Amino acid sequence: MCFQHISVICGLHRRRKITHRRQDHSNLRRLRQTTPTAASFSVGLWNCQSAVNKADFIASYANHLSLQLLALTETWIKPENTATPAALSNNYSFSHTSRPSGRGGGTGLLIANGLKHTPLLPTNTYTSFEYHATLVNTPAKLGIIVIYRPPGQMGEFTNELDMLLSSIPDQDCPMLILGDMNIHLDSPCSTDFISLMHSFDLEQVPSPPTHKAGKNLDLIFTRKCDTDSLTVTPLHLSDHYFIQLNVCIEKKTKTAPTMVSFRRNLRDLSADQYSSLVTDNMPPPDSFSSLNVNDATDALCSTLSSCLDDLCPLTTRVMRSNKPQPWLKNDTVRELRSRLRAAERKWREKRIHADLQNYQLLLASFSTCLTTAKAEFYHSKINSLTDSRKLFATFNTLLNPPPPPPATCLTAEALASFFTGKVAAISSQFTDATELVLSCSAHGNPSPQYSWRSPGNKNLTTSSIFFNSVQSEDQGQYICTAYNDEGSDSVTVVVNVAVDYKLIIAVCAVVGMVGLLILSWRY
Repeated sequence: MCFQHISVICGLHRRRKITHRRQDHSNLRRLRQTTPTAASFSVGLWNCQSAVNKADFIASYANHLSLQLLALTETWIKPENTATPAALSNNYSFSHTSRPSGRGGGTGLLIANGLKHTPLLPTNTYTSFEYHATLVNTPAKLGIIVIYRPPGQMGEFTNELDMLLSSIPDQDCPMLILGDMNIHLDSPCSTDFISLMHSFDLEQVPSPPTHKAGKNLDLIFTRKCDTDSLTVTPLHLSDHYFIQLNVCIEKKTKTAPTMVSFRRNLRDLSADQYSSLVTDNMPPPDSFSSLNVNDATDALCSTLSSCLDDLCPLTTRVMRSNKPQPWLKNDTVRELRSRLRAAERKWREKRIHADLQNYQLLLASFSTCLTTAKAEFYHSKINSLTDSRKLFATFNTLLNPPPPPPATCLTAEALASFFTGKVAAISSQFTDATELVLSCSAHGNPSPQYSWRSPGNKNLTTSSIFFNSVQSEDQGQYICTAYNDEGSDSVTVVVNVAVDYKLIIAVCAVVGMVGLLILSWRY
């Protein structure tokens, strides 16, 4: 008989002690929040009327004024000219767009070396104006478009400018549009231009005359940025004045991301259901036994994870932003608070009186336990303090707690007080009408006589009716008739009595007039 050694894997089943992991908020670190700050640019604008012979002066003058951005129009730099851009790039980076053909024209922008910038728009040729567009990325995003429009009729300028502004990719980005527009804003032909700029939320920066002829030909428009300290300086090298201003942009606030916790509700997980689901989703025994150790482990872990997600999916909950009080870290307080929340959910779901009583008992116990834990925390803290400043600060916190925050919603007392005062204010506008006189008078020849018909069908022959104290039964329609040999006429008075304020509202209607009879009434 032959014996073979058979490998046997034995496992000893031990009762595993399950410990509930609790959240430890001390492991969380709050991200530092940045406060909004304003980025400022020192900007200049000048129609230099040829930068070819003035490159050294332009660079030196920009350095003297400590400008970060200098927009130039009529640079007269041809595409093949590389010497002038190199001369202008003294402590600056000069980007420009030359006129494709012919003399003159050209727009450019001097940008300080510390500022990062990229092209804002692709180069496009318009027939009515020239432009150069740049996007400054640091210290804040600012789109800059330098425009030069030659003198003459407006032509297609408004339509082509509309196409240019509509092609800006980010319409929320702060913008600075400036240049020599050669537009007289006081002329009727500028109405469409101004309306177009307003439609893109572009506001004009007011300035004194920018040309030696006393005209405002160099214009500046901004969006989502502020300007100040604008000055205009006449230079002998050009007919246009040199404009300098500060442009301020408020940086966007970066808020810390919301902290989220993940959890599974394992209390409702049935072991039999989970085991059955895992068995159904596992590969067949033959194919599973043929896998190597790594693949078999991956398949088992994937099956266990997917089944657990089906039965107990992960849920997220936003963590509260305020740090919990230290005495709430007490294990007894946490356990009692967990039971209290479970009892509250049970009562709100079923609305059973017994569940409400249980919830109230746990609430009282939790309040007592919380008071005890708070007292123990401060007792231990005071006994352990050796620094007198911290000790007095702790006493100050206990003896002078911060005032409660103002109510964020309207309380019942505030609502009742509001309507009480409202009713009192309205009531004070009315006066008690306890007396009423209805008088009917007429002029005629011969003298007229009078007759009254009242709501109670009482016939009176006097010209006036007196009410010493008006009652609700006195309301109704009163008809006064004045008559003589020539004819008669009547007047109708409607008396409404408002009982709450004893307000008498009398509405009269004159029925007609006969001959020379004139009626009037008063009360």
